Amino acid sequence: MTVQTSSGPALVLGGGGVLGAFQAGFLKALFRTGFRPSMIVGTSAGARNAAFMAFRPDADGAAELARIWTSLRDRQLFFFNPMRAAVQLMSGGLCLSRNDMLRTLVERNVSVDNFAATAVPLYITTTNLARACKQVFHEGPVSRAVLASAAVPGIFCPIEIEGDLHIDGGVVANLDIETAVDLGATEIIAVDLSRCMDGRRPSNLASLLMQTLDVIQRQRVDHDVGALAARARITLLQPSPDGGFGLGDFHHVDRLLEEGERMGESALALCMGPDGRMKPGVIHDPLHLHEWPAHAA
Repeated sequence: MTVQTSSGPALVLGGGGVLGAFQAGFLKALFRTGFRPSMIVGTSAGARNAAFMAFRPDADGAAELARIWTSLRDRQLFFFNPMRAAVQLMSGGLCLSRNDMLRTLVERNVSVDNFAATAVPLYITTTNLARACKQVFHEGPVSRAVLASAAVPGIFCPIEIEGDLHIDGGVVANLDIETAVDLGATEIIAVDLSRCMDGRRPSNLASLLMQTLDVIQRQRVDHDVGALAARARITLLQPSPDGGFGLGDFHHVDRLLEEGERMGESALALCMGPDGRMKPGVIHDPLHLHEWPAHAA
């Protein structure tokens, strides 16, 4: 099976903490087909995956990305300490957790820390606090943009870039299909992780903050997809992996990678047309394709 890429599908990767491992599993299945995106747009956890794949946009790169996620399975993206959180809140701190591990992860796995060095165009979405708007980075250090895009408000400290503070891009565009369309993409494959925490009960302040952000993100994704489906051929994957994990808990990485790869293989079999192009619509789990009205047969 080979994905037809002459028209240059864009790849858009949304955020979702450890669910980025599910996304990485899907990318393994996708890139095994010979897929090569015309551009990659990433937000939050999707920004980390996007940055890596922009440097190595092939099957070997996707396999290495999965290995990186596997290496994190006994760690946590953030460490929530109630005592430290109380001190931070009382002293006027801007975050509950340090992002040292994330910084190290990004810096170690970005081969040349500059957007100009990527093999395919890379766009990283952040939220500019000073200007109260979305900002998309395409120049300068990749690691800085990725850290800013993944700076979950209240959990990770904002990242200062050129005098402005930036936080998680998911606040304004967790699945930034809009940027891909505005840049001229007419075919898009997008992975939306905003449906993955349905029905979960938050276990601490950090998970409450992340699930609150998740609700906001879902509303924006629904709005953007509805508005943009008529302007581009969008294939949207919306997985619902089995529960039992937190967005910052990496103990379930192996299972998420396996589920992502399995769903990717099934989705490709379901949605690949005879011309090698992906059918437009939303792929839900349990697996079925809901085509957009404008594209329905």
